[in-house]
Amino acid sequence: MAKSRITGGSQLRGSLRQISTGLTVPINEASRKALQPTLKAAKRNLKANGSVESGELLKLMTIRKDPDAPKDKPRHVVGPATTNPAYREAHLVEFGTAPHFQPELHRLHPGAQAKPFLRPAFEETKGGAIKRFGESIGPAIEKRAARLERKRKP
Repeated sequence: MAKSRITGGSQLRGSLRQISTGLTVPINEASRKALQPTLKAAKRNLKANGSVESGELLKLMTIRKDPDAPKDKPRHVVGPATTNPAYREAHLVEFGTAPHFQPELHRLHPGAQAKPFLRPAFEETKGGAIKRFGESIGPAIEKRAARLERKRKP
């Protein structure tokens, strides 16, 4: 029985670490590119659902970096770009609300029907997002590896 031995593991690990240090900007760009169709579908769904009464939520929809993601693992999300509580809570449109009392207005709110727009957009575009990300990040990784190789050669 023939035995084989793989060598170069530590060099490979070191090379991959070096490559990864220069990819923050390309990862962010690839993420945004991958999520563009999801954003477009979400906006289209908002219009189709009749959820554009004032147009503010539609106008605020964007792709942004998730502030809760660890710094070394950037994550991007599709949602409203605002700190305004009236529009930060897109999930109330997505899932609807139950009847509830509004103390500041001294009245009972009848609730709101769910008008899903984000989940359907995600379901419609999720297969292509990974492909778009890979197509975008692949050349950036190759470019970074080539740059490191040129530096290494005397």
